[in-house]
Amino acid sequence: MPSKPHFTPTRLGELATDLVDWYREHQRDLPWRRTRDPYAIWVSEVMLQQTRVEAVVGRYQQFMRRFPDIGSLAVADESEVLAQWAGLGYYRRARQLHAAARRVVEQEGGRLPRVAAALRLLPGFGAYTAGAVASIAFDQPVPAVDGNVERVISRLLALDENPKKGAAAVTVREVAQAMVLKAPPHELNQALMELGATVCTPRSPQCERCPWTVRCAGRRSGAPDRFPRVAPRKAAVDVTCYAAVARDGDRLLWRRRPPGGHNAGLWELPTTEWHGGAADPDMATQQLAALALEMGGQWKVGEPVATVRHGITHHRVSLVGYAVTASPAAYAGPDLIWATAEEARELGLTAAAQKLSRKLPPLL
Repeated sequence: MPSKPHFTPTRLGELATDLVDWYREHQRDLPWRRTRDPYAIWVSEVMLQQTRVEAVVGRYQQFMRRFPDIGSLAVADESEVLAQWAGLGYYRRARQLHAAARRVVEQEGGRLPRVAAALRLLPGFGAYTAGAVASIAFDQPVPAVDGNVERVISRLLALDENPKKGAAAVTVREVAQAMVLKAPPHELNQALMELGATVCTPRSPQCERCPWTVRCAGRRSGAPDRFPRVAPRKAAVDVTCYAAVARDGDRLLWRRRPPGGHNAGLWELPTTEWHGGAADPDMATQQLAALALEMGGQWKVGEPVATVRHGITHHRVSLVGYAVTASPAAYAGPDLIWATAEEARELGLTAAAQKLSRKLPPLL
């Protein structure tokens, strides 16, 4: 069992004050920190889930220009929302954001609820997102515990157990809850996240820059990066798939991913299912020929023209593009289009399709 924190309410108040003072001086200038608009804060929190800040900033600003408020997001087509989300991955987040916006407009008069418990009833709002929006936008005294916060508090207490499970998870949340009562919630929760993102990093924490360096049990142990103890990641599996690169002048053939599956609703060059192991030219020819029949036509499979690699969940995917000769008239329908790569990107491409489209050789 993890030990309970050895901090009195007074000490926790001192920790919270020191942290907020540090945050006010050292926080990064990020666009979503320049506003208290609940919608803008919500969008940023959803985008930041499992995505680096550097990748989010530009997409966030573009998304907010296109959908500046909940109403504009609610009335948009899902395909347009996905197109604006392109490149951030984990598209289920975008679909849930869209669905929640519609529900807020229909049931809440276009205003996000102020309390975390009510936010939890909306699509896509787990404990973290609800706590983040309620505290940052509305100054509600609720914790927002993400991976950064788990790591910071685990090191502060030198917790040996996995902070995502059991008694250790309870301890982390209790400390986060106690601290958020001791300082402005919108600053305290962001300060905890900022400390974990910029100082108390997974590897090589910069303890000399930390406002808690004297009080941190993890630092006193001499090996702060030993905390927290988490389960090892699963080894990634190598898989391969093949994409048909069919040209009609400067246009390419694109297919929309079917509903219900991975990347549903996004567009890609017609692509086969994965198979284990490395690329195999004979298998590529067979699978691409079968894909043409599945789509109601035939094409002649030529040579490979580009290869990209893409990580997803526990897989390392090699996507090999093969030139194919196809008649434009043979491929038509709501889920098939002929478009330039630039036009297709406006519709919303899978991350792998974006990579491959940029690596294709130019027309001769």
